[in-house]
Amino acid sequence: MGFFHHKKEISVQTIRRLPQYLRIFYNLHGYGRELVSSTFLAQETQLLPIVIKKDLQAVGAPSKLRAGFKVAGTIAAIEKFLGWDNLNKAFMVGVGHLGSALLGFQGFKNHGLEIVAAFDTHPEKVSAEVNGVHVYHTAQLATIIEKLNLKIAILTVPASAAQGITDTLVNAGIKAIWNFAPVNLTVPPDVVVQKEDISAGLAELCAKLKR
Repeated sequence: MGFFHHKKEISVQTIRRLPQYLRIFYNLHGYGRELVSSTFLAQETQLLPIVIKKDLQAVGAPSKLRAGFKVAGTIAAIEKFLGWDNLNKAFMVGVGHLGSALLGFQGFKNHGLEIVAAFDTHPEKVSAEVNGVHVYHTAQLATIIEKLNLKIAILTVPASAAQGITDTLVNAGIKAIWNFAPVNLTVPPDVVVQKEDISAGLAELCAKLKR
């Protein structure tokens, strides 16, 4: 499998399935397994073996003829494709209940995201440390973004403040925003926004429960 494929050709569905594979491969690696078949992966994921094969081949996962995929090599291939082999430095805007909870979540590091700064306007929060992360005043956003060369923003501010902050972030050169605020953000076409709609997820859960 040469690296002749381009990331653009890989579907969003494939990209969304990769972390699921990675979890299974991490577990297998922990048990010392060196090879794993797509049939085994199909049982673990409830996906069709052909889908799994296509997904893993698309990211250049090394396999052995009829023996399956090499565990260590596949981990490296997926991590490289997702950019998780080099920690992406992110920062958080809004250190309320949700923001503080996310700052305490160690799982980000396993997925290649390191939160190196946080911002808030609350006098009690500014200059303090929350879960080991320094909190700056929101007025310093542009300065700190440039100083630390940051690229990814996590937005956990109230809906009313979200668009104003987003404009500041875009002007400061931010290209990726993970939005936890319950509002649709307006950004230029070259800025990626991933919206985490907690209320929509909750509504879906309750609807499923009723059925």
